[in-house]
Amino acid sequence: MHKSRIIGALMIIVGAVVLILLASFVVNVIVTILELLVVIVGIILVLGGVAMLLFGHRMWRRGPWSWGEPPSST
Repeated sequence: MHKSRIIGALMIIVGAVVLILLASFVVNVIVTILELLVVIVGIILVLGGVAMLLFGHRMWRRGPWSWGEPPSST
């Protein structure tokens, strides 16, 4: 066996042991990231709801060509 294979196997074993020992930390980091993502999505939904309440009636009153001239008939 070459030294590189032995060192590679040892690195895999040590890495697996470290991940097992720090599993709760890794899970906590992932959960924290997901909680931050949920907070961001919640803020976006609240701001979107406020915008719909304040400006939604203006958007629904406009026709299908609200951002420019209506297309000319051919």
